Amino acid sequence: MEDMKVIVTMVGQEWASPGSILDLFLESFRNGMGTKPLLNHLLIVALDNKAFEYCKSVHPHCFYLSNSSIRHARNKQLSLPLLKNNFWIEVTELGYSFVYTDADVMWLRNPIPQVDGLKPITVACDVHPGDLQSINNIMDGGFFYVRSNRVTSKYFKYRELRRILYTNSQDRSLCEETVVNRELFKTLELRFTYMERNLYGGFCQQNINTSTIHTLRANCCDDTESKVHDLKLLLEDWKNFTKKISMEDWSSPFTWRAPSKCKG
Repeated sequence: MEDMKVIVTMVGQEWASPGSILDLFLESFRNGMGTKPLLNHLLIVALDNKAFEYCKSVHPHCFYLSNSSIRHARNKQLSLPLLKNNFWIEVTELGYSFVYTDADVMWLRNPIPQVDGLKPITVACDVHPGDLQSINNIMDGGFFYVRSNRVTSKYFKYRELRRILYTNSQDRSLCEETVVNRELFKTLELRFTYMERNLYGGFCQQNINTSTIHTLRANCCDDTESKVHDLKLLLEDWKNFTKKISMEDWSSPFTWRAPSKCKG
């Protein structure tokens, strides 16, 4: 992975404890195809002190997201969505491109080579062509790439301003933003692309192509306990699969038992 590019995930205390989603997330990197070296580039952003303390016990690169840690927020208390957005502003202004991944996304194969390097933004987002104005029928893969440049930084600053002016505005994911705010992307001349649909998936989906899947998200789960249960099943089946094959056969299809408690 090249310099000035970082992988980022964010967790709170509910997802950061022994046997938690964070543990499973890191385990997926250790056991995925071509993913273990990426741990050196992974920054875990803790959303509270308990998550930060646990992060430091399991991973060398941890950052506590608080009002005192963000340059733009030191003299004022900001909501969590604004803190997150200001973090992205700082990352891009420092010249770092980044891959963001939710921690309930398991990295089975390295997705980074599949990112479109020609576009400033690549999003794992399944949008139905006939329903571009609705976010009700999209599948958010919990994964996106942002290249650091003037336009992407300007976009996150716009999101910050919108949040300040309209305090009740909805906190949308980047996947949702590409659907409902397409005119803004056109105005900023900010190009984006969607990741190939066969490269990512989630528990909500059926008929996943397991020979091409790179990341899989524990969506369609009502609670953290269900996520942990089913992600454990997934990783157990993945590890059993990889033990039986050679490196040349890692593109072969495999089967898993999950979801069991998470149902679409």
